[in-house]
Amino acid sequence: MVDFRKLRTSKPQPTIIDPVEIFRRLPKPPGINDLYTSQAEVLHTWASNRNTRDIVIKLHTGGGKTLVGLLIAQSILNEMHEPVIYLSPTVQLVHQTLAKAEEYNIPAVVYEKGVDFPDEFFAGKSVLICTYQALFNGRSRFGIRGGSKEIINAAAIILDDAHVSFSTVRESFTLRLDKNEDLEGYLHLTNIFRNDFDEVGRLGTFDDIVSGEDIYGILEVPYWSWKARCSQVREYMRNKSDSYPFEWPFMRDAFGYCHCLISKNSFVITPIFPLVDLVPSFAECPRRIFMSATIGDDSAIVRTFGADYESVSQPITSSSLA
Repeated sequence: MVDFRKLRTSKPQPTIIDPVEIFRRLPKPPGINDLYTSQAEVLHTWASNRNTRDIVIKLHTGGGKTLVGLLIAQSILNEMHEPVIYLSPTVQLVHQTLAKAEEYNIPAVVYEKGVDFPDEFFAGKSVLICTYQALFNGRSRFGIRGGSKEIINAAAIILDDAHVSFSTVRESFTLRLDKNEDLEGYLHLTNIFRNDFDEVGRLGTFDDIVSGEDIYGILEVPYWSWKARCSQVREYMRNKSDSYPFEWPFMRDAFGYCHCLISKNSFVITPIFPLVDLVPSFAECPRRIFMSATIGDDSAIVRTFGADYESVSQPITSSSLA
């Protein structure tokens, strides 16, 4: 006779958080049985350091980096039962990542403009895949510091292709007035600094660049000149803030911490370092995993994202060439 009391009192199976073991238990596409040696190696190393806040993972091109990131995401979901965000550089790569997740039966959802975040994302049951621009913009639905939207807290953020995201993230915090779109504004702003370039002996270069005769030149406004006149520039740009709905909320209080660059095409205001601390979802995230095929200068992660130098200087790599 079956003792049903034993069935009723049986203990639930513990949740698996080891990413390699998660892979072993997942239904897999036909012909796929094991991870690459390089994938397993970096996953084991990450698992041993999973509580480190900033981790860099480097894998060769074609080494299965996306699957590694998704397995890490699933591991954190299993452990924390809290939201996890997966960033990709482009919308096309977002959908490629979703396809990879579906291929391996890893629960994932895609960020959609104008649509509420899925409940399974908030519940920590599915990883949310979105672009860097979706997170880093002045109207971010994840919330920004001092903004009106509720801050979305995440247990982890996985930054795929981190090496190609540096310029994308900086652009999110950059005001660029293009000469072709606003000639009057371009001439007004550049003329504010004309006498300053005369004082430093660069007036000829300045005039050639502004007139378009020097097609390659770029001038940086001297820092003392910018400090003295940036309030004047801010007031002018404030009247044009509607043209910069995603950048202005970040930049309006930061003019004193910016570079100003002049080329034949544009007048550019950009912070010394991207103001990622204005996005609490990222700045206060307890686990940030930077994944890349190659990063020639790891300090770019520190400069762009404010990552911990000691952690970034010891990236997780594989000794395998597989």
